[in-house]
Amino acid sequence: MNLVVNFAAIGFRPYPELGEFVNIGLIAVEAKSRYLCYKLVSPQRTKRISACFPEIDLSIFKNGIRRIDSELSALSIETNLWADDAKQAGKNHPSQSDLFVEDGDIDLFRSLVSVQSSPFFYGARGTRLTEDLDECLEQLYRRYVEHWNLTPVDYEEKKLTRDIRKLLHANRLDKMYREAPWVGTDAYHVGIPLAFTPRDVDVPEKAIKPLNLAQATPTKIYTHGDEWMAKVRRLKRVKCLPDEFLFVVKKGKDEEQQKAAEEICEGLEQLGATVVEYGDEKGILEFAKIEEQRELKLTS
Repeated sequence: MNLVVNFAAIGFRPYPELGEFVNIGLIAVEAKSRYLCYKLVSPQRTKRISACFPEIDLSIFKNGIRRIDSELSALSIETNLWADDAKQAGKNHPSQSDLFVEDGDIDLFRSLVSVQSSPFFYGARGTRLTEDLDECLEQLYRRYVEHWNLTPVDYEEKKLTRDIRKLLHANRLDKMYREAPWVGTDAYHVGIPLAFTPRDVDVPEKAIKPLNLAQATPTKIYTHGDEWMAKVRRLKRVKCLPDEFLFVVKKGKDEEQQKAAEEICEGLEQLGATVVEYGDEKGILEFAKIEEQRELKLTS
């Protein structure tokens, strides 16, 4: 484990004098490279806020989340410009230390989490050792925001997601696709790792989900595939299904495994999703392209 990660939970505390707050996000900064990443709840995720602060105007929360997202997004673009290699290897770019912090100034993480007069604040803090910053952020978010016990995840799908992100980055599409951790309603929602969501729109217009169907047995393939078919059906039922949904599928080599995977792919296509095999870069990029007019509207 060669990456040292400083992290802080982002809390919403509309009445500082009362001390009551709700965690609504997580920020993490790799100590050596200063690579910055973060994850926030959706502005539409207001059920917990309403339960804790029933008298509050929810626009304060929604507008605040969007502002923080915009600020952290802009900051991460700057700070991560030279840190891509460092994120994986823990190596600092030779000139990065002089780019953003003047001599004698405090470091990036301490600057970010300093006390601010705002309903949003940086609360619980800590340090972790890890080999994968994305996975570390996900685990911390689950613990501090979702209140989950840390459970095993499909690391193959995490790898597929990283590979697709690199492909999008190489073709200048990565800024259009971000994780959508909350797609759906309070009653039913799912997380989608890569989604294009225009400004002021609640449901992503395009979604990309890597799907590992190279499981050890056909039973596991059917179980995992059926789970995502059920999610697509449910999202459609609650009118929160993205207009276009792409599944990037990795299949096994065994004949029985391939048969099970094909059946799942056919089922997804019948539900209106698009399916391409992992490695079909042309198919992925063709789906991921955003019309120039929409791109200008999104970034204006």
